Formats: sequence, structure tokens, C-alpha cells
Amino acid sequence: IEGLSIPGSPERANDDALGADHSIAFVLDGVTGLAETPLMPGESDAAWVAQTARDLLLQHGPVTELRALIGEVARGIVARFEKERLREPVARWELPWTTLSLIGVESGRLNIAYVGDSRALVETADDEVHNFGINPSRTAFETRLASKMLAARKGQALGVESIRATVLPELRRAREMVNMPNGFWLLGADASVAANATVTSLALDGPATVLLATDGFYALSEDYKHYGDRELIATAQTLGLGILARELRRIEDEDPEGERFPRMKKSDDATALLVRVEP
Repeated sequence: IEGLSIPGSPERANDDALGADHSIAFVLDGVTGLAETPLMPGESDAAWVAQTARDLLLQHGPVTELRALIGEVARGIVARFEKERLREPVARWELPWTTLSLIGVESGRLNIAYVGDSRALVETADDEVHNFGINPSRTAFETRLASKMLAARKGQALGVESIRATVLPELRRAREMVNMPNGFWLLGADASVAANATVTSLALDGPATVLLATDGFYALSEDYKHYGDRELIATAQTLGLGILARELRRIEDEDPEGERFPRMKKSDDATALLVRVEP
């Protein structure tokens, strides 16, 4: 129906991506890189992995088995990473990663898969709204770092530079745990992610509407409490994603220092994809 992807700042790359064909739809949120110098070509390492994953996802024909698709995409990222990287990574925290929220449709069923904190809202023919994703997506670790930045900023603007000045070592330690035992899972140059993605399904007895959203867009509901899930997907259908994006940025512009809503950036990249599913 409609797709939207906007950068958190006009001065920085948009690290999100989205895509859809006749059998799948998805959003991706490249995780902000922590390296001092680029590891991959392009606008940013995060944009590279999100765009690479997008391209690989769209290369496939009809899909019903999402876990297998994620495995194929991850293996493709491995191959491109080895071929395209500009240098050897100095540590695991330099590797590029992205979240993924993915749906696939088959007869009478909607399949959903995700890693990371992107979200899928599904409005079914019986007027139920289902929420698929990590809930809540904000960890105590992220909340603590946002509060630390707020306390230490002393007039410094929210954003990447303030992150580097206050919490970079902690972020790098956390990034070492991506796709590791007792860590958390993301999509990147690691084929083992497929076995650890969350995959589920929803029986459909009629058409459904799905809103796929990265955390930067879903902040309207989760972080800012401006919409409930039902109101968010209803507004997307009636007023459009552009109206929601303007509302998102208005809330953030009215709290530029993060005092009302503690966060690590004034505005994050925000991506949403609204699709109609015919099972």
C-alpha cells in the first residue's frame, strides 16, 4: 500500500531499508557502526548491510519457509562481506549488523520472522491486531546508557558524537555479544542467525493488513506512547505514513534534549511498510 523511510538526520546516511514482492515484505534497520574508519564501501557500514540484505531478499522467487530464506540471505552477506570489505575487522564489535522483520504469505497463513527490535503489526479479518517482535524492545542496558548520556551531555546535542563521547566503550562491549552465546541475534555475515531467528505463523481466514516498522518508527507507540497498536495501524491506513512521520518528528523536535523521552539520538532513522495480504 505504502512505504516510507526517512533518515534520523539529513547530515547522515539512512541505515534502514525496506522491500516487498508478491510473496514477502520486510523492513531492515542497520545497527549504527562503532568503528573509527569504514569497514565496508558506501555511505556507512550499517547502510551497506541493510541494503545488501534487501537486495538478497528480493532475489528469491516465491517463499514460504522464512528460516531457510534468512539462512540463504545470511550466507549471501558472508560472501559479499568477504569480497567487498575494505580491510580486516580489528574486533567483533566492528562487524555490520541489521535487524529484520519479515513476513511471507501462503494459502491461509501468514508467516512472520524477526531478529532484533523491528516490529510487525497484523490486523486480521476478525478485527484483531497482533504484535510480533521483541516486546519491550528497549533493554535495561539501552535505558541506562540513554540516562547516562542525558546526565553527562552538559549541552552537547543528542546524536552519534555524543554517543562516542559518553558510552562508546560500553556499546562496543555489548556489540561483542551479537550472535554469541548469552548474547542477542541480528542479521549479518553469520549464517548461524537462521537457526536463532524467531519464526512463527498466523492462520488467516481472510485478507489482513500488516504494518512493518523499524524501532525508529515504532517509537510513536513504544517510546512516546502517542498511539496504541490499533490506533497506529488504523492511522497508517486512513491518513498515511507521511502524516505519522511528521507526527514522530514533531514529538522529537519538542524534546530535542531527550529530557522527556531519554534516548541516544534526537531522531532515529524511521521506516515503515504498509501491505495488504491476500492469503
